[in-house]
Amino acid sequence: MTRRIAVAQITMRWTTAENMGAISTAMALAKVHGAELCGFSELAVTGFHRQIAREARPEVVAPTVQELHAYAGSLGLGIAVGAPTFADDGARFNSHLLINERGETAAVVSKRGLTDPEATFFARGSSRPIGLLQGLRCSAVICREVCDLEHVAAELPPGTVDVIFVPGALRQDPDKPRTDPPEYVRDIQRLAAATRAHVIQTNWPNALNRPEQSVDGGGSCVANPDGELLFRLPSQAPGVAIFTLGAHQYDWYAHEA
Repeated sequence: MTRRIAVAQITMRWTTAENMGAISTAMALAKVHGAELCGFSELAVTGFHRQIAREARPEVVAPTVQELHAYAGSLGLGIAVGAPTFADDGARFNSHLLINERGETAAVVSKRGLTDPEATFFARGSSRPIGLLQGLRCSAVICREVCDLEHVAAELPPGTVDVIFVPGALRQDPDKPRTDPPEYVRDIQRLAAATRAHVIQTNWPNALNRPEQSVDGGGSCVANPDGELLFRLPSQAPGVAIFTLGAHQYDWYAHEA
């Protein structure tokens, strides 16, 4: 099954409006260059930074997500994009939305592997659903959840999913010796092999709270169901990569909103 996939490694901005501009530009670019699916990073809609409380409000997020649904449907493009979601009791979740090519929600995956600071603001998710995008069974493993291989592999055993999106801001552990590739890339390879799925990671290329950490930004990677690392994208560089699922090569389009 031939599928053209885009990885949108776009610059994080401080506001939802700015991020939405970058997302829309990346979606249009992906479609023009033949992509059927486009993956974005964790909390791509709001950005993931110290101003998250200002942005992660229903009145800000809801109209933006509605706009994303409409635009995905108009392009016939499936997307996997991070955004806060909200429960009736006021709880907030760090979620990854799987929106199909008709502009419909196929699945919402909410992060369970929260850090202690994240857990002061977001509630933990409780399931890892699968959604159908362009005929592919897709799910998401958000950021550091990729380290919990045994648990995720039990939820997504071989044969249940074709593509796993891994959105986040993964970087080298500063307290350990630097390796090439970083250990989190090895975790992504292990996840691909354990689930027998293509794993598509989308890393933010920059850090807003601590700009010095941008040195480890970008470098998004893709692994095949054998656990082979197919490629990594440029570090610290905003752009959109488009590739044929399973291929080692990709086309790179530099991008700024």
